[in-house]
Amino acid sequence: MDPLTHLSLGACVGELLLGKRFGKKAMVYGALAANVPDIDTLAGLFVPGDQALWLHRGITHSFCFALLAGLILAYLFSKWYTRIGFGAFALFFGLELALHDLLDTCTSYGTGLLEPFSHHRFSFHLLFVVDPLFTLPLLIATFMLLIRRNGNMSRISWATGGITVAMLYVGLALFCKSRLDPKATLTTPAPFNTMLWYCVKKTDSGYFTGYQSVFDQSPVVYEFYFQNRRWLHQPEPYLAKFSDGYYTISRDSGRIYFNIIRFGQVQGWQTKDAPFVLSYPVGIQGNENMIIQKGRLSGWNSRSIHSYLERIAGR
Repeated sequence: MDPLTHLSLGACVGELLLGKRFGKKAMVYGALAANVPDIDTLAGLFVPGDQALWLHRGITHSFCFALLAGLILAYLFSKWYTRIGFGAFALFFGLELALHDLLDTCTSYGTGLLEPFSHHRFSFHLLFVVDPLFTLPLLIATFMLLIRRNGNMSRISWATGGITVAMLYVGLALFCKSRLDPKATLTTPAPFNTMLWYCVKKTDSGYFTGYQSVFDQSPVVYEFYFQNRRWLHQPEPYLAKFSDGYYTISRDSGRIYFNIIRFGQVQGWQTKDAPFVLSYPVGIQGNENMIIQKGRLSGWNSRSIHSYLERIAGR
C-alpha cells in the first residue's frame, strides 16, 4: 500500500497501544514505525531495476525482520523512556511492522513474509495499491486524533472506528472477489476500487485478460495474449521470479519487453489490446526501478474518469 495509508494506520494503532502513556507522540512513533519496512526502496539507488523489483517487499517485509527490528527498537526506546517496560515497546513496534507486512499482502505486488527461510511471495489480490475508500476512514480518524486533546475519551473511539471501517472494507473486497468469474486463475482490483476487477485465465500458450464489474450482467469479454517465451533470448531470473509465472514477451521497435501481467493494463477496461502496466525492457542498462509507476496514470483525464466510473457501474 501507499505510504499515506501505512502512516495513518500506524498512527491509529499507536494511539490504541501507547496513547494513554505517550499522548500524541504515540501516533508519531506509530506512523514512523509503520513505514520502516519500506526502507528497501533505497535498493533502487544501487541495483538494476529488475533486481530492485524483486528486492522490494522482500526481507524487510518479513516476520523475521518485524521481530528483530521490533526488538531492537524496543530496546532503544526502553532505554530512552525508562518508565515504560521493554515488553510494551516490543509489542508496539513488532505489531506496527507486522501490520505493514500483512497489509501489503492484500495487493498484487507480492510480500516475502517468510524471508529469508522461504522466497515465496504472498499476494491475496484484495486491494489496489492506492485505494481511497480503504485509506479515507484511517485518515479521518488520524485527523480527529490530531485535533482532540490528550486524555479525551473519544480518542479511543476514533482510532478503533477508523481501523474497523477499513477492515470492513477489506471484507467487502473479499465478498466482491468471491462473485467473479470462477474460471479466472487470477483476479485483482482495478485502480482505486474493489467494484471493478482485472481477470486473467492462464493457458499453456498464453493468457486471456478482461475486466469484470460486480454489477455486470453479461459475461467477461476476454482478449488473448500469447506468452511468446521463444522471444526471450536470455534468462531473466529476477523478472521470472517476480512475475510468479504471469508474464508475456513482446517486441516493439527492435526491443524485447518482459510484461508482468498481474498489474493490469493501461486503461484496459476501455481499450482493446491495451498495453500492460509493467512492461520491462529486457537488457536495459541503468536503474529502472520506477518503471512500475510509469504506466499507472497514463491516459487519465476527465473523459476517461467518467468512462471508468461508468464501467465500474456495469455499463
